[in-house]
Amino acid sequence: MNRVKHRYKRIKVICRELHKNYMKKHRTSIEFPLDLWNALKSHVPPRRRSAFIIEAVKEKLIRESMKCLVLCGGPGIGMRPLTISIPKPMMPVGYKPILEHLILKFKKQGIYNFILAIGYLGEHLIKYFGDGSALGVNIEYSLEKSALGTAGAIKNAEKKLNGTFLAVNGDILFNDLDLSSLLRYHMKKGGIATIVLAKVKDASRFGLVSVDEDGRVIAFREKPRQPASGLVNAGIYVFEQGIFNYIPSGRPSSLEEDIFPALADRGKLYAYIHDGYWVDVGAPEDYERVCKDFFEGVLD
Repeated sequence: MNRVKHRYKRIKVICRELHKNYMKKHRTSIEFPLDLWNALKSHVPPRRRSAFIIEAVKEKLIRESMKCLVLCGGPGIGMRPLTISIPKPMMPVGYKPILEHLILKFKKQGIYNFILAIGYLGEHLIKYFGDGSALGVNIEYSLEKSALGTAGAIKNAEKKLNGTFLAVNGDILFNDLDLSSLLRYHMKKGGIATIVLAKVKDASRFGLVSVDEDGRVIAFREKPRQPASGLVNAGIYVFEQGIFNYIPSGRPSSLEEDIFPALADRGKLYAYIHDGYWVDVGAPEDYERVCKDFFEGVLD
């Protein structure tokens, strides 16, 4: 037991020292699972091991400084009458609102800075989440005075967003999405945007997305008339600042209908495929499903 504690402590000290030498603005620490550390010791030479740790620290710092915009402004028409008095992201799953589950999932992977794009019944979110300190995160708000659509909400928050940032729909739930892997993929591809796609058995409620062998999105297809499996927009995105050049100011616009097709035509939109649990809470049967999955332990 003492050896295990010593190994974890040593990794923390190494990371702090490396961080002090190479990235002077911050201090941080990182813990590796013991099996990963043992594998590193067995298969990676000491010099390369140090480089591996430095890259892990860099990734951690990028995530800690990155902002995540959560799109929460919609009226939740598909969930009426449940959303007459509360916004859909505030609907409880188990003992917490959908949005709290979502924030905690991102926090668990090192995302601490959130901007909630609010509109319909937005005061409920402000009252519940405040500045985010109760959850150990930082929360700001971007108010939509009128409905702006998914892309318009992003444009409305432009002044609050810098560098690479995440955006996510406030009414989805998922398991096992590796944000580190997603961000590495996005950086490697070099596009303006990366869209997470989910595999579903019945895509009749969604538009299907076609992807080429290099991961570029090449087409958005209409909703199939009959139940069919395929890849659909999961409502999780990584954006570069260049996205703002494609979104008009002062009027509503849609990511799905306006912006993504334009990016795909220019070869600047990539897809990251998520093969795990994912639900878009867009209808009462979806809400019933996630509540059941939560209590049965299917949803983390």
